Amino acid sequence: MTFADQIIHNAVILTMDARNSEASAMALAGDRILGVGSREELQRFVGPQTRQRDMAGQTIMPGFCDAHGHILLTADMLDWENLNSPPIGVCRSLDDCLARLRERAERTPEGEWVLAYGFDDTLMAEKRFPTREELDAISCGHPVFVQHISIHPGVLNSAGFAALGIDEHTPDPEGGIIRHHADGSLHGVVEERALFDLVSPRLPVFSRDHKVQNVARVSREVYAARGITTALDAGVLDYDGAEVLQETDDRGLLAVRVHYNPYYYLDGDDPRLQSRGKVKRGGVKIMSDGSIQGFTAYLSRPYHTPFRGDADYRGYPAYPCEELFAIIEAAHRKGQFLIHTNGDGAVDDALDALEAAQAKYPRTDCRHTLVHAQTIRDDQLDRLAGAGFTPTFFVPHVYYWGDRHRDIFLGPERAARMDPIRSAMDRGHVCTSHCDTPITPVLPFLSIWVCVNRLTSGGSLLGVEERIPVLEALRAHTINAAWQHFEEDEKGSLEPGKLADFIVLDANPLTCPPEALKDIQVLETVLGGETIYQHGQA
Repeated sequence: MTFADQIIHNAVILTMDARNSEASAMALAGDRILGVGSREELQRFVGPQTRQRDMAGQTIMPGFCDAHGHILLTADMLDWENLNSPPIGVCRSLDDCLARLRERAERTPEGEWVLAYGFDDTLMAEKRFPTREELDAISCGHPVFVQHISIHPGVLNSAGFAALGIDEHTPDPEGGIIRHHADGSLHGVVEERALFDLVSPRLPVFSRDHKVQNVARVSREVYAARGITTALDAGVLDYDGAEVLQETDDRGLLAVRVHYNPYYYLDGDDPRLQSRGKVKRGGVKIMSDGSIQGFTAYLSRPYHTPFRGDADYRGYPAYPCEELFAIIEAAHRKGQFLIHTNGDGAVDDALDALEAAQAKYPRTDCRHTLVHAQTIRDDQLDRLAGAGFTPTFFVPHVYYWGDRHRDIFLGPERAARMDPIRSAMDRGHVCTSHCDTPITPVLPFLSIWVCVNRLTSGGSLLGVEERIPVLEALRAHTINAAWQHFEEDEKGSLEPGKLADFIVLDANPLTCPPEALKDIQVLETVLGGETIYQHGQA
């Protein structure tokens, strides 16, 4: 007979099991759940060393499983200047941003990079990016790089371009753009693969120990504190990133579990890409298009507001169709893959490519993940299951960008059904929602609140027919996310045999007013039966 190390009782336990059962007690042994039920039912697990914990009626639910995010990039951003605008940050104009960059340059040794993130041109009073010349005015002695909030465009000053060996004669890479002024000189903005291929891999990197310490810090102070027990890095760019995650855990510094997805071009057999301890490798990542708010997502119909005067502009794909088909076929044959698709044009290409791959190499239970699927149409939702895709929606888009998607990017009709999680669930799809951190903060209960209420930051109701019940929103952040990662037998619900990963809340999300969901606080986060975060304690 196995005795429990601890019996938790007098609680409201939302198990998220197949029946959405509720219980009042839970028995823990080691890092696992021994039993769930009433205190009386669990008495058989009580031994001489069993501890009893009275929860005084508090609500317990499974820890959140991140469905899509970037813990490594979130850790990197600790060292960058924050240029976010409300409701996330404070920058409202280019002058605000330039002032912060100037202050950062003044305390940065000459010759070293000044790096910033979170810039959003559509929230600036000027409604535009800074130019290369404006960034030059910050400092001639520092290379400067400013990343757009979407991650897909960025801006460099002259010293930054020079440090990277990019000039006005550098050709645009396939699937990317280096913007120029009318006279042919560099504007400053680089988009998509011009950023991902020519800039990002060559920005300065910190020491291994510094990276490890940053990952450790965000795992404690960001993820564990918000109730996430499994974080995600959906797009590890290189072997070093995987090694940083593994070393953080090997040194006992990783507070939460991490599921990561290497980019498709990395060698899956390389020993540096492994699963060990709290770190698990999942399927590979593919990028199919860009960002709607960056005007780089690939739509089937033109943007609502013509981009740079072009009324026919629809964005562009990251890869020509022939190349995308080959990438998806290879990824499909090897296992699971995740593909970033914001625009419905990109969804069309991804579906066509996967259906072609399935015709040649049929597979069942693929769980290939369509990431964001922000403008996916009903006819495309009808094709998903047959192809082998499952969607993860960036539903917080409705809150952070809904007003601008309605008025600028998509227009009222398309914006009302952005991130159509209800339409997908009605078709039987196992859906998840995510915050895509560091694009937006790690706030699972805000994501749940948006799923339920569909309110924008401006206070407008956007897409009432796409609202989902609270319980379904909770499942989208717990058991559904675990299922998406092929981990539903280990986590995502509170059931005997599963990992004892759970959170204690200050309110019951099933009984609190729907408008109050975003204000629910995590009081305690438990991983494998051990408390890793407690509210009010350093």
